[in-house]
Amino acid sequence: MIFKLYKILASSSETLAQFTDGFKKGPKGIAKSIVLILLGIYLVTVLSGMYVLFMISAYKILAASGQTALMPFVSLIPAVSMILFFGFTSVAASYYTGGGEEQFLTMPFTPAQFFGAKFCMAYVTDAIVALVLFAISSFVYGYNEGLLTNPLFYLGFIVSGLSFSIVSVFLIYFVFIVLLFFFPFLRRKKLLTAIATVCIIVFAAGYGMLNSLLTSLMSQSSFALEKVSGVIGKISDAGAKLTVLKFFSEALNGKIIPILILAAITAVIIFVLIPLFGKMYVQTLNGFSDVRTKKISSEKAEEVIKKDVRSVSIFQAVLVRDIRNVLREPAFFTNGPLFVFLFPVIFIVSGGIGFAASGEGISELINAIQLKLMEVPAVSISNIKFYITAGAIAYTIFTGTFANIAITSITREGKSIFDLKAMPIRKDLIFKAKFWHAMIYIGLSAVTAIILINAGLTIVEFPLYLKDILLMDLMILIGGGTISLPLIFIDMLIDTANPKMNWENPTAAVKQNLNVLWSMLLSMFVIVILIGLVFVLPKKLFSILIIGAVFGLISAPIGSGYFKYAGKKYEKL
Repeated sequence: MIFKLYKILASSSETLAQFTDGFKKGPKGIAKSIVLILLGIYLVTVLSGMYVLFMISAYKILAASGQTALMPFVSLIPAVSMILFFGFTSVAASYYTGGGEEQFLTMPFTPAQFFGAKFCMAYVTDAIVALVLFAISSFVYGYNEGLLTNPLFYLGFIVSGLSFSIVSVFLIYFVFIVLLFFFPFLRRKKLLTAIATVCIIVFAAGYGMLNSLLTSLMSQSSFALEKVSGVIGKISDAGAKLTVLKFFSEALNGKIIPILILAAITAVIIFVLIPLFGKMYVQTLNGFSDVRTKKISSEKAEEVIKKDVRSVSIFQAVLVRDIRNVLREPAFFTNGPLFVFLFPVIFIVSGGIGFAASGEGISELINAIQLKLMEVPAVSISNIKFYITAGAIAYTIFTGTFANIAITSITREGKSIFDLKAMPIRKDLIFKAKFWHAMIYIGLSAVTAIILINAGLTIVEFPLYLKDILLMDLMILIGGGTISLPLIFIDMLIDTANPKMNWENPTAAVKQNLNVLWSMLLSMFVIVILIGLVFVLPKKLFSILIIGAVFGLISAPIGSGYFKYAGKKYEKL
């Protein structure tokens, strides 16, 4: 029964099916599946390749000091850290998924069965990640130590991957269940969104650091070697304190006792603890909503009415509703808008590590840039100003459209579209509110780009007057906004024409929505066009106005046609 319920729950959130379903839908579907498979292979290759390089570097450092026996423990720490990260993200995103889940609670499932199925949703992803990580570190260690012929060696990393992932997911659920059971006021989807957001930001910062360190290692940077050696040394020193983890890391060496104990712990969690905590988990779902009811006196009611009830325009109400719909749902926020705030973190962390890895201090590097700028003629300064502005506009388009607000504008509604259609609201107001919601993230991206550019120009003391910097900022806002206009309209047109409305889990609205892929490709295509125009047009800021005017003129008929089409399509949704 648990497996059947898991299949139902996973059917609306698993993304594997979209890679293969296209092969059953003719040439167009086959092309989509091939593109998705190639993108998936690329991402897996890049991420696993980075981890392989890190493990190889770790083994070489341990071999240089004659401590290769610590390799299983050293590889265990980063693996467990990543398992915990993915576990936290999965649990936070799927702990409570809304009305569809409440329907399952009314069915004749036992709490243990329901919790077991929800547990599996987080565990499957975590187990795959764990097996890949342990396989990489184990093969690096086993190849160098001659362990690949030992059958227990393979059993060790498989059991370790499955066991550590199930322990991690259970501990995460345990923390959530205890907190939400004893502190009901924490049962808010906004809280889960915040937790998932923090986890992803931390992961992005760590990814940026690891990427920069590995790049520096490949160039034999002394800074990177020193930093990685320091990390390996700290992990090795922790082995004396974390004796339990060090003992279980011996399972990666093929030691039978740790393997058997890990298998026993896994069995206890599956057959004892999950059924035991099932009832508590179900109880934490009661009242799990952003809406709260409370009995108050008539005097207090009047006070609340005077304070909190106010009249706003219908447009503002629809816009605020759409914004809140994204911010309060972890799946919507983390798979789109978060990127607007996440990309600068990756950029700054990677850049900081790169500066440090260059072997020079920040002040020396800034002084060197300032000296170079003094030698640049005024004509070249004007060209540099143009390239910086164009780069900031490309950044605005890239991050703003990748927020996925326009391309999921209708899909996000799901079955609630019927509630929206039942309201006495003009159709054009609904689509205009969704349009301006998407433009808000274009504006946020532009502001982020302006802050980064201004900070950089100020730090290096770029020879520009204040009026020049303000003019650049204005061009970034105008260029980023006008060039993004047709992209927003086309994204909304794609989603309105082919929305994915039949979803039970909000994750499916984004991760199983092929419209998102077309939006990404369209944005990248426009950025390539922009790069080409930058090299063709005069290197003056008025060229930005020309490009913006062209895209603005293009967007006018697209936008007008879209709103007419959307009004007709709305009736058929």
